[in-house]
Amino acid sequence: MIGAGPAGSTAARRAAQLGLSTLLLEKERMPRNKLCGGGVTPKVLKLLDFNLPDEIIESAPTSARIHVGPHCFNFHSSKPLVYMTSREKFDTHLARKAAEAGAEVKDGAPVQNLARHSGSIEVQTNQGGFESLTVIGCDGIGGPTARVSGLYPRWEPREVAYAIESEVRVGTNAVQEFMGSDRYFDVYFGVSPAGYGWIFPKDDHLTVGVGCRLNKLRDGQELFKSFVESVNELEGHEIPNPRAHLIPLGGAAHVPKVGDRVLLAGDSAGFAEALLGEGISFAIQGGKIAAETVAEACRMGRFDVEFLKSYEGRCWNAFGVDLESAYRLARLSYLENYEMDGLAKFFFSSARFHECMIGLMDGSIRYRDVQRKLVWLYLKYKLAKLGLPIPA
Repeated sequence: MIGAGPAGSTAARRAAQLGLSTLLLEKERMPRNKLCGGGVTPKVLKLLDFNLPDEIIESAPTSARIHVGPHCFNFHSSKPLVYMTSREKFDTHLARKAAEAGAEVKDGAPVQNLARHSGSIEVQTNQGGFESLTVIGCDGIGGPTARVSGLYPRWEPREVAYAIESEVRVGTNAVQEFMGSDRYFDVYFGVSPAGYGWIFPKDDHLTVGVGCRLNKLRDGQELFKSFVESVNELEGHEIPNPRAHLIPLGGAAHVPKVGDRVLLAGDSAGFAEALLGEGISFAIQGGKIAAETVAEACRMGRFDVEFLKSYEGRCWNAFGVDLESAYRLARLSYLENYEMDGLAKFFFSSARFHECMIGLMDGSIRYRDVQRKLVWLYLKYKLAKLGLPIPA
């Protein structure tokens, strides 16, 4: 496995559980920082067969504020909507669980090249070469596995989102004041031409970020600066220089996921949904399926692309339709629609919308079902835009 994120560590753990000799390579020394909002949904926890330690969870908001210009729409749940953590802590824990299952974890080993031999594939790193029957690449959207194995050279700007964020140290008391008694996290629409902003409360700091579809981006630093200046609660706080990363827009991105002796999972495969920007649950599901596919390949002695293509079909059946549905919903809302005031009036104050968002986060509702549940609200919105009477 290449990359010790959720996909790689999950794949390594599952492969080791299935009796495979497994090596998990990570380019940086663990624990390592990873740019990410750090929201772990209840749906993710349902996919894990172990509990997360309390010290990994920094906050657990039960409410959300959706901001559209001067308007704010609130919704609440009786249970946490999301568990806030840092990827440094979360990923390190997943890598430890992989090691406990029997996988060897080698960090500080960036991949330099892949070389296919007659009966194996060699991963060349700064710590030497490692030969294997197959490789699962989980090294992110800019990782080397896809590129050097010839699966794809790069991503198109319309297929990815540009996210830029900063960790703002405000202190524990300020975080609690920001969340309030209803324990909010915040999402801001209208601050990006094809994206949104967010403020996620952690233990003693706020993760502040904004995203934009890459083909709509002009100046990332200016976009971030403008967003920060629009949030009154951040006034007076020192904002560290932000860092940027790219996120695949699942449903827009259709990249090859298998080659001879190579599979891709996580962001490398485009497994992140475009509506909420959630990728961890799909990384975990894809990592498990990848490991199980490799185990079957070892039993059959088949590592060719024709045999490994069953992996793509299994991923599609598990969550591919959801990625497509999430992208369709994102396009109909913020990705290609800039009349957020009108959209907000019909959606963000609706109990049905709140039900759908909570269901997506806890896994009780699929993205494909959200389309059906919200179609009437969308029709009312379109009628209003046309100036036609809206049925009761």
